[in-house]
Amino acid sequence: MFLHAGFIHIGFNMLLQLLLGSDMERDIGSVRFILVYLSSGIFGFVLGGNFAPEGIASTGASGSLFGVIALLLLDLLYHWGERRNPWVDLAWIMVDIAISFVLGLLPGLDNFSHIGGFLMGLVLGICLLHSPDVLRRRIGADLPPYVPIKHGRKEMFSGGMRAFVKEPMGFFKGRKPLWWAWWLVRAAALIGVLVGFIVLIENFYKTNPTKCNWCKYLSCLNIKNWCDIGKLDVKSQSDGTSTARRDFASLAAPILLDGLL
Repeated sequence: MFLHAGFIHIGFNMLLQLLLGSDMERDIGSVRFILVYLSSGIFGFVLGGNFAPEGIASTGASGSLFGVIALLLLDLLYHWGERRNPWVDLAWIMVDIAISFVLGLLPGLDNFSHIGGFLMGLVLGICLLHSPDVLRRRIGADLPPYVPIKHGRKEMFSGGMRAFVKEPMGFFKGRKPLWWAWWLVRAAALIGVLVGFIVLIENFYKTNPTKCNWCKYLSCLNIKNWCDIGKLDVKSQSDGTSTARRDFASLAAPILLDGLL
């Protein structure tokens, strides 16, 4: 996540982070933003570690940036009626997502990192962002501003948290069915991604991990043997040891091409 393939790679990622993430970080606070950023990057690499070819060296913060893009998409959908040109904003986000995913199909790139980061960003966005405006209006809830955790800790423990500890059932009284349904969706999404993370970690450390034969096409185009780039050719020697061999093209492609993303 912090290791990049060169100055162009890290400079491009820093530019995207500045353009895409600065407003979102100001809106939701640094702690929430860092939580989504780090979690998306980690989950993206774990997904790539399970399904990407063994010889592809995945570097950079692309998974984290896709988590930020997921937050931007959710924020747009949640506050659709407040945007001046929501369809234009949606078009720009979808074009950005499409271009990034298509570039991830080039040989030597780990598109699973993009996919995993985007999925984790969606899940954590559902859990951490305010509820959609349409839902809040239907359940009669006002939209309070985000309070940065470091500044709002005192108010949280002196007010709402203390009241919840004294009378926990009061927090749930008078809640409408839609409120319960939305919180069940949040809980199910969080549990699902945690279970998926545990399963992927366990599978990664297995001696004979479970493989997905068709998943490789999410990260490559089946032309000119692109999907075979990065595969290790393991051969046994007479002394019982094994060696892995790759040609120069499959070794250089991940380094050269990953610097573009």
